[in-house]
Amino acid sequence: MRILFLLAHPDDETFGPGATIAKYARLGHEVHLVAATRGEAGMTGSPPLTDRDHLGEFRSAELEEAAAVLGAAKIHFLGFRDGELASVPRERLVESAVRVIRLVCPHVLMSFGPYGVSGHADHKVMCEVALTAYERAGDPGWYPGHFRSGEYRCWTPFKLYQFELSLELLSSLDIPLHGVSEEMLTTIIDTSADAETKLRAFQCHRTQHKDVERIMSRPGFHEFLRRETYVLAKTRLEGLLFPESDLLAGISEQEEQQWK
Repeated sequence: MRILFLLAHPDDETFGPGATIAKYARLGHEVHLVAATRGEAGMTGSPPLTDRDHLGEFRSAELEEAAAVLGAAKIHFLGFRDGELASVPRERLVESAVRVIRLVCPHVLMSFGPYGVSGHADHKVMCEVALTAYERAGDPGWYPGHFRSGEYRCWTPFKLYQFELSLELLSSLDIPLHGVSEEMLTTIIDTSADAETKLRAFQCHRTQHKDVERIMSRPGFHEFLRRETYVLAKTRLEGLLFPESDLLAGISEQEEQQWK
């Protein structure tokens, strides 16, 4: 099956759901990544590995390397500027996201929760973009020009997840990120078998080495490697049982055929 992670920057895939990406790729599923920006506003490395003018290109290459480690099938760059998503007309962002959804036809779509975990404005924007794009991708009345080439099709994913962290876990480890209460988590993925893969992907983001070291040196960091957690924000399925342990729970081949 196909899973599409709709994210904002290079490194979001690893710092966030990296072990989940690795797990589903390892199990033979087709995992796609969307990067709305090329990370032009991030760090250049310490000492600098590139200059500001070439940072986007450098970080895109880092993402390609990390995606290969994680096993992702393809990266889709939307071409917007890092740190500026809030100022981009929302319609442009949504149409770009819908275009990728209609190209990939993912069974599952994933993005950030409302606070974007870190509180980054770009993350918050992509949460809103994902919610809207999920609804519009399967409606032929939206962006009908997509269908002229025959490359795109109307498609509504079965599920839309938001990557979230447990507030209780963050509080116990004194980590200043935004979380949700444990009881709000609908889906808990056991990623213990893919923790080492996520660690290798971290090392690909060399320009962000300071953040990588800061995160990995925190007491209790390995708690984040053993499981990754989500909130199911939207679904077309009925009768799901919670908490889930699989992003693909409830999606059968028969249901897939009904949506084609």
